[in-house]
Amino acid sequence: MKINIASSHRFHLLDLARELERLGHDVRFYSYVPTKRAIKFGLQQKCSYSLFYLMLPLLVLNRISKNSTWSLKIINCSLDLYMSLFMRSCDIYIAIGYVYKRSFVAARKRFGAITINDWGSKHNEEQWDILSTIPKIKQQSVYFKKRVIDAYNFADFIAIPSDHVKQSFIDRGISSEKLIQNPYGVDLLMFRPTKLNENKAFDAIMVGSWSYVKGCDLISTYFNNSDLTFLHVGSITDFPFPSNRNMCHIESVDQRLLIHYYSQARIFILPSRAEGLAMVQSQALACGLPIVCSKHTGGRDLRNFLEDKKWIIEMNDFTCDELSRCINEALALAKTQIGFRSYAQNIENSLSWKMYGIRYDTYLNDMKRNFSNKNIYNQVL
Repeated sequence: MKINIASSHRFHLLDLARELERLGHDVRFYSYVPTKRAIKFGLQQKCSYSLFYLMLPLLVLNRISKNSTWSLKIINCSLDLYMSLFMRSCDIYIAIGYVYKRSFVAARKRFGAITINDWGSKHNEEQWDILSTIPKIKQQSVYFKKRVIDAYNFADFIAIPSDHVKQSFIDRGISSEKLIQNPYGVDLLMFRPTKLNENKAFDAIMVGSWSYVKGCDLISTYFNNSDLTFLHVGSITDFPFPSNRNMCHIESVDQRLLIHYYSQARIFILPSRAEGLAMVQSQALACGLPIVCSKHTGGRDLRNFLEDKKWIIEMNDFTCDELSRCINEALALAKTQIGFRSYAQNIENSLSWKMYGIRYDTYLNDMKRNFSNKNIYNQVL
């Protein structure tokens, strides 16, 4: 099949493009990721169609305007317009719904393509209900809210990563038949069983942006009142990192270096308020760390792939007492680990990017066989 995949950044869609090409499809990946960088992540040069130089003035404008809403609007509309007018013909068109909208309609009308909105988080309305509880957060504009909902409606299918994301769409009237559920993969060459570095060991680690939405206020409260040690790797965003001696912060590092930090921690924690499926959990799983997570991280979906499900511990509610209970349970499990830590059997047959691509390919083949040529678009832009 001829498959066009449209993104902005790399995200997981570059991994999808790489895996579908390896399965024999004719794939073109559109983004403003430079081709040289895309190649570093395994994408064939022939598959990369970089819009970097075309978009460079707008990206500079976005940086100068400090990521303003109006500059993001210009970038998204420009990418969408380009794809609407200049994408090659295809059988399948996959794109991120908060960037692309018109191009779903264009691919369907011009080429008869099956269109898929690849969406990584909860339904936008529920996501923003959650985010609205964050102090001083900048509310999403009416323009972007409408744009996202339109993209849900204009695409034939919506690809999502986890159960809790699926439920958020069903709760808002989206048919389960329109939803494609496929948990993200992990690079098993980059992330593999680790042996705990006892000389530099921390009790717990979190990887990702240090923010309120990821539950870092709860983490701070817990470790403020604990003698346990904690390591954070990632950027600091909307929540201050404590100056406690038992808490250590490392700025964002290249993904290939993360295994070094996973090897320094006994357990991984992520009490997030809103996450589609946090891929750092898959990394920690592959490295053998017991995982503590909230019900909003997709950890439950990863646990379903494990023969012994005790290694991923989901919080029952969002409280410091519950986080404490789960951390103690995870640390007790960590004490039983000797040598190289590995509790996930045959994850190459479930959680690799290869298997993510194979699952996606199965969906695409079923769509091609079963999709009826009906017009689902009730609006013309």
